[in-house]
Amino acid sequence: MENTDMQMKLKQAFTLHPFLFSIFPILFIFAMNSQEIKFNELILPFSIILSLTFVIVLALGIVFKNKKAVGFIVSIGFLLFFSYGHIHDLVSNNFELRHFVLESVFVVFFVITVFYFAKTKRKLNNSIKIANTIGIVLIAISAMNIISDNIQGNYSIDFLGTSENIITTTIISDKPDVYYIILDAYAGDYALKNYFGYENNEFLSFLKENNFHVVPDAKPNYGTTFLSLASSLNIQHHNCLEDANFCVGTSKAFEMIQNNKVMKKFNEEGYTIVNSYSGWTPTRDFDIAYSNLCGRYSATINSELTITIIGKSMLNPIYVKLFEDVKRDQVLCVFSELEEVHHSYDKPIFVFSHMVLPHHPYVFGANGEDVSPETLEIGWQGLENDKEGYLNQLKFTNKKIQHFITKVIDESEIPPIIIIQGDHGLKSEMKDIQNPTDQELKERFSILNAYYIPTKNELLDQNITPVNSFRIIINELFNEQLEMLPNTNYWTVPDPPYIKEVTHILQGNKTN
Repeated sequence: MENTDMQMKLKQAFTLHPFLFSIFPILFIFAMNSQEIKFNELILPFSIILSLTFVIVLALGIVFKNKKAVGFIVSIGFLLFFSYGHIHDLVSNNFELRHFVLESVFVVFFVITVFYFAKTKRKLNNSIKIANTIGIVLIAISAMNIISDNIQGNYSIDFLGTSENIITTTIISDKPDVYYIILDAYAGDYALKNYFGYENNEFLSFLKENNFHVVPDAKPNYGTTFLSLASSLNIQHHNCLEDANFCVGTSKAFEMIQNNKVMKKFNEEGYTIVNSYSGWTPTRDFDIAYSNLCGRYSATINSELTITIIGKSMLNPIYVKLFEDVKRDQVLCVFSELEEVHHSYDKPIFVFSHMVLPHHPYVFGANGEDVSPETLEIGWQGLENDKEGYLNQLKFTNKKIQHFITKVIDESEIPPIIIIQGDHGLKSEMKDIQNPTDQELKERFSILNAYYIPTKNELLDQNITPVNSFRIIINELFNEQLEMLPNTNYWTVPDPPYIKEVTHILQGNKTN
């Protein structure tokens, strides 16, 4: 009799699915962005959600007699909670949908679920097995996607000098500080005039009056952040024809950004490498950097993964309010510390600052006033459709950059070198990304590109692109003989041939 009871218990399905369905939404979002989000960002969300699941299952087990039904109530509750934002986005793309209406539907459905499982007389053993299997399959698919993406990311790069991120202790004192400021999605004069109807003359005049060389009709070499920064920080073009995965995926480019030639070269020459917290994983911190300005904002609770998880949940209507002040404080912190960092070191510094400005989320008005954005997710498409929000944040960025330039130049004993550069132009939604129109390309490839180099360099008078920025500066500072690369421009697409040279189209980009 005892053996029979033991066999019966062994045949009963173990209720594993609540724990699987609680972590699946997190793993799914991570899998969709695994090349942009660090794996350790999973630790806190997993720990919180698994602990919460255990407590809820335990508590409901006290309330309901049918212990097996509790698992289904929890699983369905988590699926509803975490799928809300996805469903809202999908439905609202077709017609206007108020949060109150959709949340009411979700609540009613959940109440019906609770009522059904509270009253059911079914044993649910087979249902538990099916739910467990579905949960395992969903987890496995996400895990396979993560593994596949990261296997593709294994990439060996031939760097200048040592292949390890060793922070040098060489003492030098006669070199200028170097600032490389990337302003994300900062549109150039052509796009501002043609797309926004805005004249940026006040800011451009300020730069020229302060002896900046502002490249006319400036263009990036690539139309996306990850390819643009991987190119400029490694002073090279990408061979996407031989390695299509490089330009279609992001992992290899992210690795190049993290282990870039420019920082290694300045480190070898005795510079102290300083980064500022960007909020975007590939440039959020660098192993080679001696310090990370405003790094306290890199806490997991402020990570892209956490923000996206909450933004896609039933907290969607309020999640912006939870994080917008943190976003504003982080930006203001970076500007504040950039202005003072030159006082903190006895030897020259190389400062890299990737600012997600004027790129959305639009959290600042033109004079720095607080603005509540529609979303905080960096990857949101069509960001320049809010023309007023974009222009106001651009005006705010201009004011902060002007203050930074004035202060740093006035207070530096040796005139610094400053590059202020957009990584790409507009991110407005294209009708056909595979075959964009000439006008769309000209707007996308219109950026700000300005250089403050105290010694006159005739190469700056040419139509310079970011791939050559540090070829000029490294030659200038360290007596190298790096050759200038062609100032060509490339558009990458998801389908073969994956990359198109568009230099001939962009040559007609005139601002008058």
